[in-house]
Amino acid sequence: MMRALALDVSDSGVVGVADGGQLVGPSRGYALVEGETVVVGEEAHRQARLKPRLVQSRFWERLDAEPLGRPFPDGLTSADLVHAHLEGLWKLARRGTDAVVLAVPGVHGPEALGRLVGIAQALGMPLVGLVDAALAAATAGLPGDRLLLIDLHLHRACLTELRQGRELVRERVATLDHFGVDEVNEALAARIAEAFVRQTRFDPLHAAPTEQALHDRLPAWLARLAREDSALLSLAGPEREVEIEVSRADVEEWARPFSEALGQEVGLLKRSAEPTTLLLSARAAALPGLIGRLGALRGGTIRLLPEHAAAAGALRERAALGSADGLVFVTRMTRPERAAGEGTLDGGALVRPPSPSLDQSPPTGGGRRPTHLLFGHRARLLTTEPLVVGTAPPDGARALRLEGETAGISRSHCRLFESAGAVVVEDLSTYGTFRNDERVEGRAVLAAGDRLRLGSPGIELLLVAAEEG
Repeated sequence: MMRALALDVSDSGVVGVADGGQLVGPSRGYALVEGETVVVGEEAHRQARLKPRLVQSRFWERLDAEPLGRPFPDGLTSADLVHAHLEGLWKLARRGTDAVVLAVPGVHGPEALGRLVGIAQALGMPLVGLVDAALAAATAGLPGDRLLLIDLHLHRACLTELRQGRELVRERVATLDHFGVDEVNEALAARIAEAFVRQTRFDPLHAAPTEQALHDRLPAWLARLAREDSALLSLAGPEREVEIEVSRADVEEWARPFSEALGQEVGLLKRSAEPTTLLLSARAAALPGLIGRLGALRGGTIRLLPEHAAAAGALRERAALGSADGLVFVTRMTRPERAAGEGTLDGGALVRPPSPSLDQSPPTGGGRRPTHLLFGHRARLLTTEPLVVGTAPPDGARALRLEGETAGISRSHCRLFESAGAVVVEDLSTYGTFRNDERVEGRAVLAAGDRLRLGSPGIELLLVAAEEG
């Protein structure tokens, strides 16, 4: 059976989506070169700390024909490693595939794009189109006239401005070098290693195998700390399993230089008087503290994109990417129009449509359901498990502990939780909880944009929505 395939060729995770919803990858842009043998993707990443001189992770970024130099074989280039990486993925997906579309990061210039097309054709890919990856990711029927997509590559952050009118147009691409996934993970791994030394006297960076194990486990640890206030992290020590406790507040503070700089850059690009939909790639959303930073920006709505958003969009819009003049790099297309409820492809749920408003809630609830409670730059996820807010919440509870000007704030002042599709605040205090300056009588349904005031003169908390789109 013939089918089409779209590949998002971001170095932080090359991923493919085929008709029917089948996924290929993601596969990180790592290559291990030992003599004539080249290993790519996750297998190479798992040896990056064991054989650091033989591992290359900038070949997708460079995509040039300049020799890499020692210790790599004579004449080996970044383009050769891109060829090896794509070849491995193409072997997995080529059977029955009669059309391929590439979603390409907007940081590549004409020479790199031409080289990429040549590599794809040399591999026998039936290439029918190339599209800017951010543009493709934004074709899921997202609301708003102005979009700003935030993504992290391996070694830089990438922010893409898009405008929706009669057309969906990529307007500008901005980058922050040294703010990529690898730099963030390197910084967090170093701070976690320091925590191991402080709490156990065991240094996981002392030996390559435990350093590699730390990096291998880091994504799962960060995902867990995004859901929980603290977690026990363990590594195999020389004699036994070694365990430490790390809090979400810890990792958000350790990642603050990255989230703060990225948030400032978004603030500069986002025009304050113009509402903007902020689209976060899965990689950007995983940066501790970033959702909180962006939630503090006024006039912005946050939407979280699935890992395969760009590939899914390129596949969905492939008919609009062809050209009678041959292959062109598409940076504008007719604005996608699709009815609410669409957003699937051949039975595979690829990109979910925007979530509906909270129309079943009481009138006081207003608009969209919030997903996070924001205090300063700290964002707490709202779930069915109550989040207790106060100066001294009970031990064992999911809690937001308030410090500073806490006059009039009770030990357990209020709690927030999801119930029957709505997010509710319940007042537990002596002096009251105020939603948008109106006192909460018992319980009240909350909407994104609502503000809670506790105490006098009071600490203000903001309800924000980070929706999956």
